[in-house]
Amino acid sequence: YTSAWSVPLPNGGRISLDDGILRIGLQDMSKLPDMPRQDQRISTTTRNSIQIRDTGTIKGFGAYSTSSLDKHEFLGFYQGERITASEEGRRPANNNNNRDYILSLDGGMTFIDGYVPAQDRTVFTPAHLNHVDKGDDGCNCLRILEDGRVAFFTSRPITEGEELCFDYGGNYWKGREIDKM
Repeated sequence: YTSAWSVPLPNGGRISLDDGILRIGLQDMSKLPDMPRQDQRISTTTRNSIQIRDTGTIKGFGAYSTSSLDKHEFLGFYQGERITASEEGRRPANNNNNRDYILSLDGGMTFIDGYVPAQDRTVFTPAHLNHVDKGDDGCNCLRILEDGRVAFFTSRPITEGEELCFDYGGNYWKGREIDKM
């Protein structure tokens, strides 16, 4: 038995239940870009405007703009293998620290493991985005989660040479606070 419903909240938020997962979104979604179609791809112009290179820091590789990008430019969907919480917990951290690319879809039940796409440094994917705390000027990308998909966008105009980053969220850093960059 599966039930799904969605109710708007004051100030543009929303509460919903889908596949047994309760979601509460307090953010006013009217100021955010719309979720792209499932088959939408990053534009060739945008893809060609992003280069993967060594950050020269503990972060390793990152995504840098090679030309200016507009606010709310679509950067693509987070791609990778879908795994459950029990599978995520059994994945060993190896020399490549592949658990760094695991992104939660629903607060801890289902994840996308972006390790494999992140290994190709010739083509940008959102798995190449590094962390910067929300509120910091360097936090210039945002993610929208909907229907088991995670879409990434620029959150403001981007200038040439900027590293593209987003806030990984508090859950990512639980148990590894000492490693927070």
